[in-house]
Amino acid sequence: MEFWVHVIDTVLIFIILGLSLNLVLGFSGLASMAHAAFFGLGAYAAALLSSGLGWPFPLNLAAAILVTAAVAAIVALPALRVRGEYVILLTLALQMFAYGLMLSWVELTGGRTGLPGIPRPVIFGWKLVTPPDFLPLLLVAAVVTFLICRRIADSPYGRVLKALREDEAATVALGKNVLAVRVSLFAVSGGLAGAAGGLFAHYYAFINPFSFSLDQSIFLIAVVTLGGTANLWGTTVGALLFVGVPELLRFLYLQQDIVAPVRNLIFGLLLVAFMRFRPQGIIPEYAGLERRSAGPKAEPAAVGELFRSAARNLAATGLSRRFGGIQAARQVDLELRPGEVVALVGPNGAGKTTIFNLLTGFLRPDAGRVYLDGEDITHLAPWQRARRGLVRTFQDVRVFQRMTVLDNVLVAVPNQAGENLLSLFFRPRRVAADEKIARALAFGYLEFVGLADRAGVLAESLSFGEQKLLALARALAVRPTVILLDEPASGIDPQWVGRMLDLIRRLRGAGCTVGLVEHNLEAVRAVADRAYFLEAGQVIASGHPEELIRDRRLAEIYFGV
Repeated sequence: MEFWVHVIDTVLIFIILGLSLNLVLGFSGLASMAHAAFFGLGAYAAALLSSGLGWPFPLNLAAAILVTAAVAAIVALPALRVRGEYVILLTLALQMFAYGLMLSWVELTGGRTGLPGIPRPVIFGWKLVTPPDFLPLLLVAAVVTFLICRRIADSPYGRVLKALREDEAATVALGKNVLAVRVSLFAVSGGLAGAAGGLFAHYYAFINPFSFSLDQSIFLIAVVTLGGTANLWGTTVGALLFVGVPELLRFLYLQQDIVAPVRNLIFGLLLVAFMRFRPQGIIPEYAGLERRSAGPKAEPAAVGELFRSAARNLAATGLSRRFGGIQAARQVDLELRPGEVVALVGPNGAGKTTIFNLLTGFLRPDAGRVYLDGEDITHLAPWQRARRGLVRTFQDVRVFQRMTVLDNVLVAVPNQAGENLLSLFFRPRRVAADEKIARALAFGYLEFVGLADRAGVLAESLSFGEQKLLALARALAVRPTVILLDEPASGIDPQWVGRMLDLIRRLRGAGCTVGLVEHNLEAVRAVADRAYFLEAGQVIASGHPEELIRDRRLAEIYFGV
C-alpha cells in the first residue's frame, strides 16, 4: 500500500512541475528546455538552507521559490530577445550549464554523490517521514498550484499570454508590453518549479544532479504536450498517465535483466501512439468548446462609449528608411487630421506599408520624425504608441486564430487590472469590475462590426471577410484616436467590401482619424477625404482622390500603361 501512495506522491510533484511548464509552453508558446534546471535549483536551495543553515520548513521552501523565481526572471531577459528554435537552443544551453554546474561544484552540491540527509519537514509538530505522511502536503500543494495556474489562465493576463503565443507583433500593436509580461511569466513558472523542487528534496531526503538532467526537461515537455498544452486538466492527466504507467510496468513478469528495456519500449510505443493518433493531446486546449458559450453575454456598451471623445492629429516629417540598396521611404511628409480619412495609394512596392510601419514604430526611421498631437513619438516603442491611441491593423489580418472571437477583442481592451499579476491575486474585486466593463465594450465592438453572434467560436473558423471585421473590432477595442487600416478591403468579395467601407464611414463620423492603405481605388474614392500618391518611397502627389485618379501621369505609374 505504501508503494502506491509513493506513486501518487510522485505524480503530485510532477503535476506541480507540469503545470508550471504549461504556463510557458502552452499559454505563451515558448519551448523552454531549462525547466529541469529550475526544478533542480529549487531542490538544492531548499536542501542547502535546511541542511546547512538550519532553516525550518516551510521557510526554506519559500526562500527556494523566491530564489528560483528571481533566477528565472533574469534568464528570461536574453531568452526573450530570440525567437523560435533559438529559444530552444538558448534554454538548452542554460540547462546544460546548470547540470554541469551541479556536477562540478562538489563543495556545494556534492557532485555525483549528491546531498544526503536532507531534514524531513515538520508541520505543527508533526514530522513527515513516510509517503502517507507526505500525501496531504503534496495534495494541498498540487491543488494550490492548479488554482494559481487556473487564475492566471482565465484572466486578462492569460489572454495576453495566448495572444503572444499566436502573434507577437499583433499583440504589441494592441499596446501590450511583451517584455514585462514574459519576464513576470518566467518568474511565476520558475517559482512554481522551485516549489516542486523543494518538495522533491524534502520528500526523498536526498538529491543529486541526475534528477535534474536534460532527460527530465524532455520528459516534462512530453507530459505537457501529450496531456494537452494550455489545458491544466490535460497536464494533470498527462502527469498521472506518464508518471504512473511506468510504475505499473514494474510488475511485468519478465526476466530481471530485460524488465527495464521492455518497460521503456512499451512506454515509448505509448508516446508514439499518442503523437500519431492524438497529436493535440489527451485534453486539447478548447476541449468541449462546442458545448460552451462565450460566457454570459454582457449588455453591449453604447456606441458613444466605444470611441475616445477627442481624435488626434498624426504627422510625419522627412521620414526615410533604406533596406540595403533599396530606398523604401524617402523624405516623406504627411498629415492625418481628426475626423478625416486619408489614403496612401500607389503601385506595389511604393512604400505604403513601410510608411505605416514607420508611423507605428515597427520600423525605426533612418531620418525624420513622427508627431502625435505635437508630441514627438519617434523614440517610442510600438506598444507605447498604441497606448497613446495610435493603433493599426495588418495587411495579412493576423487575428489570434486559436482564441475565441470574444477573447480576440477582450485582450485589446486597455487598462485592465487583471493584466497585472499583483492585482490579479490581491485585488480580485477590481479585476472582476474591470472584466465586466471589458466584456461590455468587447460585445459593443463586435456588434459594431456585426460579429456579436460569433463571439464564442474560434477565430480560425471565421471566413476571411469575417476575420477582416474581427481585426477591425480588435483594433477599435484599444480605443484609438488614430487608426491605420492596411488593405481592409483586399481579398474579400463585394458584399464584405461594402460592409467594411460603411464601418470606415462610421468611424469618421465618430471623429476618429483614419489612415488607409488600399489598392482598390473605388474603395478609396468612396471613403477617403484626401490621398497621398507614393512611388518608390516618395510622395509625388496629394489631394482629393478624384483628382489623383483623373491624373493621366499617375494612372500610367499606377497601372503601368
